[in-house]
Amino acid sequence: MGSYESGNFSLGYIDPSDVQAKDLKQMQDWFYQSNYPTNSTYWLQGAIDKRFKVGDQQLYNQVYGQNSQNVQKFFFNLIRRHINMICGYQRKNRKSTITIPISEVDDPLADDFNKVMRWCDDRDGFQEYLSQSFEGACDTGETLLHLYPDFTYDPISGDLFTDAVGYNNYLIDQYTRKQDLSDCNGIWRRRWTSKVMAKMLLPGYAKEIEKMKPEGMKDGRFPVQAELQNVAINNLFTYDEFYYRTTRRGKIIVDPISGEAVEWEEDETEDENMMDMVLRQQPWLKIKEVDIPTVKLVISLSGKIVYHGKNLLSIDDYPFIPTQCYIEQDIQGAWRKQGIIRNLRDSQFLYNMRKVIELQLLQSSLNAGWIYPVDVVPDPKCFRQSSGGDGFLIPLKSGRSPGEIQRIEPVAIPQSLLELSNSLAEDITKISGVNEELLGSATDDKSGILSMLRQGAGLITLQTIFDKLDYTQRLYGKIRLQAIRKNFSKGKIRNILGHDADPRFWTSHSQKYAIAVEEGNYSTSQRQMELQQLLHFKQIGVGIPDKSILRAAFITNKRQVIADMEEEQQQQMQQTQAESEKQEKMDNAKIMAMFAKAKVDIAREQDLHASANERMAKIQDISADAEYKSSKADLEMVKTMIELEDMDLKNFRNNLELAEYIKGVNKLSNEQPALAG
Repeated sequence: MGSYESGNFSLGYIDPSDVQAKDLKQMQDWFYQSNYPTNSTYWLQGAIDKRFKVGDQQLYNQVYGQNSQNVQKFFFNLIRRHINMICGYQRKNRKSTITIPISEVDDPLADDFNKVMRWCDDRDGFQEYLSQSFEGACDTGETLLHLYPDFTYDPISGDLFTDAVGYNNYLIDQYTRKQDLSDCNGIWRRRWTSKVMAKMLLPGYAKEIEKMKPEGMKDGRFPVQAELQNVAINNLFTYDEFYYRTTRRGKIIVDPISGEAVEWEEDETEDENMMDMVLRQQPWLKIKEVDIPTVKLVISLSGKIVYHGKNLLSIDDYPFIPTQCYIEQDIQGAWRKQGIIRNLRDSQFLYNMRKVIELQLLQSSLNAGWIYPVDVVPDPKCFRQSSGGDGFLIPLKSGRSPGEIQRIEPVAIPQSLLELSNSLAEDITKISGVNEELLGSATDDKSGILSMLRQGAGLITLQTIFDKLDYTQRLYGKIRLQAIRKNFSKGKIRNILGHDADPRFWTSHSQKYAIAVEEGNYSTSQRQMELQQLLHFKQIGVGIPDKSILRAAFITNKRQVIADMEEEQQQQMQQTQAESEKQEKMDNAKIMAMFAKAKVDIAREQDLHASANERMAKIQDISADAEYKSSKADLEMVKTMIELEDMDLKNFRNNLELAEYIKGVNKLSNEQPALAG
C-alpha cells in the first residue's frame, strides 16, 4: 500500500454527510451497544485490579463507606512484588522473533527475513512494548499489541511501530475465542489526540481538521479511560479506529496438474497484462474468483467518520494480537478474562484489615480509656492526650481524689491474630503460584539442588501464561512479515540487508511453505544472536574461524580491532615462517650430519669388509701353501716310490704302508703344537 503522499490513502476519505458514512455510523453504534455489557464489566473489574496493584487506600471506602472517618487507611501491598517477579522473569528471559527454514534451500530466505525482522524490532522497541503488554495481561487479563505504520520519516514505505493497548482503551467482540482473532467480528480502539496529532494521523484530511473544533467527551463511551479523569479533554479529539471482519473479491490461480492454488496479488510495478502473459505461457492454469476474508478500517474523528477502506497495513488480518493471562472461553462476563491480581484481591483485602486491627489494638494499649464521674475533671479532653514519653497530666477539681477515676486496661493482642496475618500473607503467595524461591525470600536451610527444584516447580505453575506469551509473539511475527512484504519497497529492503533480497521474499507462497515463525533467544541485536550461535558451535567442536566470530560481534571500533587482529596474525605468520625456516635449516643440517655419518659408517664397513677379505685371502694363501707342501711331499714320495720300482712288490707295499705311516705321524706332530698353542 502506498503512502499518504502518493494519494492512495486519500481515496479512502469520505464525506461525513453522505449515505455511506451514515451506514457505517449505524454499524459502529450497533457493534458498541451489542458488546458494551460484557466489555464494561471487564473494564470495571480491570480498574479494581489496577487499584489493588498500585495500593489505592480509597478501596476501603467501598467497604466502610465515605463517612467512616475513624478508620485508618493503610495498604500493605503484597501483590506488586508477585507481579514484579513474574514480569521481571519475562524481562530477564526475553525471546526474539525468528524465522526457521522448512528446508535447507530456504536458509538464505530465512536469513533475509530474520535481518529485516530484527531491524524492525530494534527500531520500534518491540521488546519493551511486549513486556508492557505482558504486565498488563498479568494485571487485568488481556492487553492488545497494535502494529501500525508511521510515514513521518519514510513517506514511501513507512516504518512499522508497535503499541501496547490497555484493557480500558478498546472494545472487542465478546464472542471471540481464538487468540489469532480469526473469529473476531470487530475491534474498536479509542485514542485522544490534539489537532496537530490528528493532522499527522490523517494528513490527507488536514484541511478539514483545521476547520474542526475539539469537543471533548460527548458520547459517554469508554468511560474508564484515564483521559476522562483530566478536565483538559475539551481541547482533544476522540480518534476512533474501528476494524471489522468482512470479505473481498480475489483471484485464485489453480494448477490442476500439481494441485496447488495461490492468490494472484496485484503489483503496481508489474505490467497490467501480466496475468494474460502468464496464462499464455501456462495455458493449463485456471483462474477462479472467490471471497477472501479480510479486515477493513473505519476512522472517526470526534464522532465524524472520515475514512473507510482497507486497514493501514494492507493485510487481511487485524493489526492486533492479544496478550492474555487467564482466559475462560465458556464463561461470559467479568470473570472470563482474569489476571494474576483477580484472585489475590480477597487475600490482600483481608490482610490489610487484619493489619489495621492489629495497629488499632497496639494504639489502644497506650490509652485504652478512662472511667470517671462527669464532675471530677475540669476538661475531659485531657484523657485524649497522647504520651510523648514524658507522660500526660490529668487535672482534678478541688476536693476530688485520683481514686474516683479508673483506667480501662487494654485488651491483650492474642497470638492467634498475628498468626492469622502471616497465614493471609502466605495465601497470597500460594494463590499467585509464586513460591519463596522465585521471590528470593526462602529462609529454610535447604540444599541448592532442592532450591532449584522448587524454582522449577514454581515456574511450572506459571507455564501457561508464558506459553501464551510465546504464541502471541509468533502471531505478531506473522502479521509483521505480512506487513513488511506489503509495505516495504525493494530499495528499503536492500538498504536494511546490504544486498538484494531473495526473489521469494515478496511472495505469499514463501511465507506459507518456506519458513515458520518461532521465538529464539533474545539479544540486543541480530548479530549478537548470531554470535551466540557461532560460539555454541565452536564449543561443540565445529571449525568456526575467529574472523567469523569477530564479524558477528557487536563491539566498539570493530574495524580497528579487526585490523589489529590481522596485523597480529601477520606477525604470528611471519614469526611462524621464520621459525619454520630456522627449523628447516636445522633439519637440513641434521640430515647432512646424518648423511655424512652414514658415509663414514659405510666406509668403515667397507674397510672392515676389505680387512676381512684380506684375512680370508691370507688364510687361503696359507691353506694353499699347506696344500702345496703336502702335494710336494706326496710327489717326493711318489718319486721315491718310482725309484724303488725295481724293488719287489712286497717290499713296495711295505714301503708304501711305511710312507703312509710316516705321513700320519708327521700330520699328528703338526696338529699337536697347534693344539698346545
